[in-house]
Amino acid sequence: MRKGKGHQHHEEEHENHEAWVIPYADMITLLMGLFIVMWSIGNADIQKLQAISSSFASSLGMNSQVGDLDGGSGILDGVDRPSLEIERVLLEVPILTAEQVDEAVGALRREEEAAEAREVEAAQLGDVERVITEHAAVTGVSDAIDFRYEERGLVVSIVTDQVLFEPGSATLRSEGRVVLDGLADALLDLPNHIAIEGHTDSVPISNARFPSNWELSTARATSVLQYFLGSYDFPPGRLTASGYAEQRPLGENDTPAGRAQNRRVDIAVLAVGPTEGA
Repeated sequence: MRKGKGHQHHEEEHENHEAWVIPYADMITLLMGLFIVMWSIGNADIQKLQAISSSFASSLGMNSQVGDLDGGSGILDGVDRPSLEIERVLLEVPILTAEQVDEAVGALRREEEAAEAREVEAAQLGDVERVITEHAAVTGVSDAIDFRYEERGLVVSIVTDQVLFEPGSATLRSEGRVVLDGLADALLDLPNHIAIEGHTDSVPISNARFPSNWELSTARATSVLQYFLGSYDFPPGRLTASGYAEQRPLGENDTPAGRAQNRRVDIAVLAVGPTEGA
């Protein structure tokens, strides 16, 4: 049987110009999933999610402001859409490379570790205040000690009059040594640096030993430092001493009570970190 001639049909092969869509969609989905998981774990609200988006963009030198986008059909068609507010925030998140994601995650981790360290240090400084307060109560000098927290750390103020020194003197009194003993016990085991600072009121002093309040305030701070070094074997590198005369008052110098408050020695337990030594 003779086969007739037929026309053989060849399908023309078309090059797939849309092959990039699938990996691109996968990447977008993964990124969106990453930020949603981060948001869910942190129980963040919209403001927090916006802050994360802005932080990523700022740290990477990118503009986080993205206009409204009109999308067509895609791989998420048929899936319940998130709220318009969350969707708007997610659209503002810049597209990051793998290296940028690692950098951003690392920055967040470092910030979390720094926050944990600050909490631990705050608890330690609170323990120091408690120990000093208890010792002061036992020795009857509670009225001579005051505490305040500054950005640089915990500052313990000790009035000088009839506690640490006699008027116009930089020689420690026996009562002053008792006060410093309570501080040393609480401070010795800490890693923090300690700044010892002498202060006076605005009344001028001029004698053979102290030509001005600058010399008096510095000598008093140095006396406290030498007591810590000699009696408690503090590491010398942890201590500094300085005098400020009447330049940093806590009270008004035009009243007796204010001048008494200004005649003091501050012992600052410096925070560990960027503010250390400030």
